[in-house]
Amino acid sequence: MILAMFGDYLLGFGTFSFSDSPDAYMGMTANVVPDWRYAVSSVLGFVCAALFAVAATELMKVMEKKYGLGGILYFAFIHIGICMLPVVFNAGMEATGSLQASIDMVLRVLKSIAVPLGLGFVICDVFVTIGWIGLILKGKLPVRKIAIICNPVIISLLGQLMNYIAEGLDSGFESFGWLLMYLVCALKLVEKEEQK
Repeated sequence: MILAMFGDYLLGFGTFSFSDSPDAYMGMTANVVPDWRYAVSSVLGFVCAALFAVAATELMKVMEKKYGLGGILYFAFIHIGICMLPVVFNAGMEATGSLQASIDMVLRVLKSIAVPLGLGFVICDVFVTIGWIGLILKGKLPVRKIAIICNPVIISLLGQLMNYIAEGLDSGFESFGWLLMYLVCALKLVEKEEQK
């Protein structure tokens, strides 16, 4: 998840932002950022996805054997699709030099992938967050109630506060929420001798 956080910042920091400045188009401003950032972000996401799959599988084993909690392991990799949006913007700026035309191109591409992106967010982040909160509130996991906040959606919402410092500082917070959730599981659900 640390790799994912780096990848998220390469993708999101200093690219698109919402603004009410006169130069904004449809409430958005955007910067041309080198394409290598999106390529590296995609590679980091790809490596992270493989490592995450291993971690999630191991977590499911612990949950089933020790706590009798079954579940469905669903995995979707949408990071590369998201990385393509700023690349489309860069290509539009290179071809037309027009912020309006470039943002329109991004929105056109986004419309074609909005449904899978939205479903991926709901299934991978929202459902996991609801399940996590439910397990903690029902006492199914031996963790303190404060661990409720250690999930991708709540940490992402808290991360929005970082945008008051600089636009895009919230970029890695969704992945940070996953990291915190897995750290809580590793520290609280796995015996010390099994962590070695």
